[in-house]
Amino acid sequence: MSATLPVSVAPQHGESIDSWLEHLADANDLTTAQLLALTRQPGVSTRYLTLAPAPATISRLATLARVDERLVAGATLAAFDGTALDLTGLDPDDRHSYRQIAARGWTPIHGTQLCPPCLIETGCWQTAWRLLVATVCARHRCVLTATCPSCQRPFRDQRHSHLRRVGSATLCSNPIGQGPTKQCQHDLTTIPAASATPELLAMQRRVDAAIAGHDVTVLGHPASPPAYLADLRHLTTLLLHLGNQPEAASVAAWTHRLADEGARRSQSRGPRWGLRPPTDPALRGQALATADRILKALDIEAAIELLLPWIELTPATADGRLGWLADRTVMTPTLTRLVMAALAPHRRLSHHLDSQEARMDVDTRGVPQVIPATLYEQHLAGASSSSEATVRLFASLCLARMAPMITSWAKAAEALGLPPRMGINCARACSATMFVDNTEWSGRLKAVWEGLRDEWSPTGRWNYRNFEAKVARRRQLTRWFHEWADAVRPNTRDSSRGYALTFQWIHVACAHLDTSPAWDGQRPTAVQRAYYRQFEDSLDERQRFELSHALHKRA
Repeated sequence: MSATLPVSVAPQHGESIDSWLEHLADANDLTTAQLLALTRQPGVSTRYLTLAPAPATISRLATLARVDERLVAGATLAAFDGTALDLTGLDPDDRHSYRQIAARGWTPIHGTQLCPPCLIETGCWQTAWRLLVATVCARHRCVLTATCPSCQRPFRDQRHSHLRRVGSATLCSNPIGQGPTKQCQHDLTTIPAASATPELLAMQRRVDAAIAGHDVTVLGHPASPPAYLADLRHLTTLLLHLGNQPEAASVAAWTHRLADEGARRSQSRGPRWGLRPPTDPALRGQALATADRILKALDIEAAIELLLPWIELTPATADGRLGWLADRTVMTPTLTRLVMAALAPHRRLSHHLDSQEARMDVDTRGVPQVIPATLYEQHLAGASSSSEATVRLFASLCLARMAPMITSWAKAAEALGLPPRMGINCARACSATMFVDNTEWSGRLKAVWEGLRDEWSPTGRWNYRNFEAKVARRRQLTRWFHEWADAVRPNTRDSSRGYALTFQWIHVACAHLDTSPAWDGQRPTAVQRAYYRQFEDSLDERQRFELSHALHKRA
């Protein structure tokens, strides 16, 4: 037996080991069975040949073909160990060791996908086509094909040998009928390639970059390739499970196709997407692209807005929403952050407000920073254990959330002239203390909005931003203060002018204490708050009335 073959053929860039061996057999006028027989010798087996063969197997093949061992090893799926795959624990000498690899999910061992244009150009099968995170050929902008249109089986689905009997020919060659002697003769280069959407292409390019060892941006920060690919796979698994729930089609159109594939899976346990995702590359790619769109959001707030509609599909179980979600995927650190944040009460309320079928026609100019006390007493009292001031502010933020183009609590706060962080903190604090459900709270908000509309002038809507601007302009003026003090509160110190301005800010413009122009754009200190409360408590009914109406007089 010759130690080497007469003709040396090296694997092409990205070519799979089985494709290379078929070309090597053809170049040396051997059948694929004869080449495998030459490979096998005492201590050398072909177990896990396409996945991660033993070092002795790599060495034997490199010697036969007279090529570098690194080229042979690079043609196996082991080249993706540590990025797209985790092959820790796989022992080529132990045929049972694959079980722990398979238990991690998404690890292929039989069959592959195919890009027909690539096969036409090079006649070579790519190793990356076996990866289940690969669904698109970025070079030809087409979706990969997973099954032969003739035999309806995955490509290279021969179980008795790693290599096809037809060698490097572009025929399917899957065994059909009884035994391996009959093969599918479909010419794979004639398979039409479906064009990939821009979203699928963008996802695949990020995946390809990670596979190549480059960091990928996740939630606005660079993530290592293994971390990104793990987040992508496990988030996709979660979306696939949620996509099987009722009403999922209202969130993503691709979910209606899951039912057919899920029906072919185990009827007793249902589809186990964490072990084996959908076979159809187009369907799997759409799920991956949806997950990738969440991961590439600029920050966690934007990612949560994309994830919330999916989280709302979680069924009610005894274990709770978090228990159901955690049972169906691997909760990576990134996924844990997203899910925990999305399950927060204010997140669920925001989704409820954003997704109402009959949304109110809210103009944020007609929403004060803080709902008037009279409307609070009529419609909001008893809805939360938070303080009255917090609930009144929260109600204003909720009304602002219903306005067009406002998709976050931070934007709602900005629309009302409040600091963005104040909107986030208030929503987080108040929504966690609600005594009423989201539907009842929405009804109360509608009543508050109707109450605000009743206060509009006959000529049009009230514009609270104008009121705030009018109060703010008085910060540099003194005449209005002296006229008020001389008329109803003699001997009032000039240092109290800021407190009088804050009174008008709160009671006339219905604005928040912290944003009063008297504080020069800074948050008031505890001492300033105390002095203001002391000033406000010292006013009698007439002084309050005159100070409120002083805003409508000349400065």
